[in-house]
Amino acid sequence: MNKDLPGVELHTHLEGSITPKRLIALADRHGQPGLPANCLNKEGTAYVFDGFQGFLDLFRKVTLLLKTPADFHELALDLGKTLYDDGVGYAEISLSYGVMLMRNLDPLAIQQALSDAAHQVHETHGVRMRWLPDAVRQLGVDQGWHAFEAAARAGRSLGVVGFGLGGDETTGPARNFARLFADVKAEGLGVSIHAGEAPARGPAAAESVRQAVEDCGAQRIGHGLGAVADPRVMALLKARNIFVELCPGSNLRTGALESLADHPLQDFLAAKIPCGLNPDDRSLFGLDRKGELERARQELDLREDQIMMMDEWAREATFSFLGEG
Repeated sequence: MNKDLPGVELHTHLEGSITPKRLIALADRHGQPGLPANCLNKEGTAYVFDGFQGFLDLFRKVTLLLKTPADFHELALDLGKTLYDDGVGYAEISLSYGVMLMRNLDPLAIQQALSDAAHQVHETHGVRMRWLPDAVRQLGVDQGWHAFEAAARAGRSLGVVGFGLGGDETTGPARNFARLFADVKAEGLGVSIHAGEAPARGPAAAESVRQAVEDCGAQRIGHGLGAVADPRVMALLKARNIFVELCPGSNLRTGALESLADHPLQDFLAAKIPCGLNPDDRSLFGLDRKGELERARQELDLREDQIMMMDEWAREATFSFLGEG
């Protein structure tokens, strides 16, 4: 691992890393110059949206401009430079194969372009980028199978190290995908599932986390806020050494939390449940790793020894080997 780039990032979305500048360039390229005005502030420097559903709508609009392998290649190069500037030496980056298939894009051609970009980023910046394709929960189980089959075809030779489940968890229980994720694990890929992102759902949010772990075999949970409502689910995460990909800034932006002070980071740390801080959709939210750590220091009483512990947990939770080429 590059000692000059110690950060390990395990919850960041490729599509959510489109900078406003890149969005404008893609819109011009694909004959949709008016689209950025529906996504950005008047200055064209930051994204705007209202609440979680507003964010999902923004995500949909932005991904409409990703049409070719070259688009994804350029986006990955942008992200690689951003990771370098943010002190991140290793990242496992989610990308929505479910959306690609819905739009009749070829995930294999795109993954080849991403693999090429990852090699270029490593040579230029020393950053290692690996890939975590995912299914979209609201698109259903059948579409999830198609997304996984495409990920398996790409395989580790193109940098695919895991498979995930994203989207709106209120549209269906994680257990619907249990057989799919049994095959994911049989393929030798890691499993990360978004669950418990909306703590306002109460017991349903905690149950979503439980199903992701017990029914689908998740080794990592994205967000996981709902777990703190149920001591049994917290005990389950601890007993199975499940890494929770915490994203406080993201939760604040989507309205999952009313204030950063409400984030249960210290609950996870006190319970010694492996966890780490991540920017999620870093460009759409205007977040980065350094900023997340600083805000957690200021508002969540995060100590330096806890940061060191989270860094170690993150290294241990990767689906790849940090020392590989």
